[in-house]
Amino acid sequence: MFTSSPPPLIGVNFPYPRTDTSEVGDMDVLQSFLFVPADSSRKMTSARNLHPDAFIYDLEDAVPIANKHEARHLLTGELNSFINPGPKIFIRVNGFGSTFFGDDLRAVVRREVSGIVLPKCNDASQIAQVHQELSRLENQMSMPEGSVKIITILEGAKGVSLAGEIARSSSRIIALFFGAEDFCADMGITRSKDGDEIGVARSLVALAAKSERLEAIDGPFTDFHDRVGLFEETRRVKKMGFTGKALIHPNQIETVHQAMAPSDEEIALAHEIVSAFENSGGGVTAVRGKMIDEPVVVQARKVLKQNARERKA
Repeated sequence: MFTSSPPPLIGVNFPYPRTDTSEVGDMDVLQSFLFVPADSSRKMTSARNLHPDAFIYDLEDAVPIANKHEARHLLTGELNSFINPGPKIFIRVNGFGSTFFGDDLRAVVRREVSGIVLPKCNDASQIAQVHQELSRLENQMSMPEGSVKIITILEGAKGVSLAGEIARSSSRIIALFFGAEDFCADMGITRSKDGDEIGVARSLVALAAKSERLEAIDGPFTDFHDRVGLFEETRRVKKMGFTGKALIHPNQIETVHQAMAPSDEEIALAHEIVSAFENSGGGVTAVRGKMIDEPVVVQARKVLKQNARERKA
């Protein structure tokens, strides 16, 4: 059913395009995405006591080829026992065109799963085929069409360069995920801690996501012992427009939540901006010697909304 090299769809309409560009409802609270290898029943059991915003159970990179079938079997058992409505559940399936892809989809299209994480997205036409197959499987499971969402991983030069096209290719897409490690390998560059070499690629992914009102998720910080480095990187990508961060270790959850949260100074300034704007009757005003107009107020209100949500949580 699936072909590994479908013809490109550049410049033509997609059969299942994203046409609703309002903000994605569920994703605005998902800041931490913890990867859990699906071939380890011990790690999946341990994860039940953790509280990221979402789990990404991994059938792809974390699982050796020899363990793929066993991992899918273990994951199915874990999903059958999952009764707590806590963190959202996403599944990173194996790549489109792989020998494991079709079986992965058939195993994970179920009501407990919020969506799939689709790796190595380099062609929007592939996503159209995935969209169609998900619809077929949802129908078989008596699920409403569109229940299973898609997070696309852009981890190659081609995928990043086509980020805007990919973002528009399916109404199921809720986020773009930047995969730095594979991107660096594809580009033949060495990743550094400061990330200067991937700054442009990150910006392209965030821009494409925001242009379609999608969320942008940054890939994991691989040194899970370095909490300071993780905090600084998360703060840095937040300033670029990323709203979520992938994690590879439970001790990264709290650090990412702290880094994504507005600082006390940001909250205080946001209150000042909104108050001054409202007191001015909605016209241009000034706060701390700087001009304040409507776009600045919109961002200030987002800061206050995020702060209120986190205080409630």
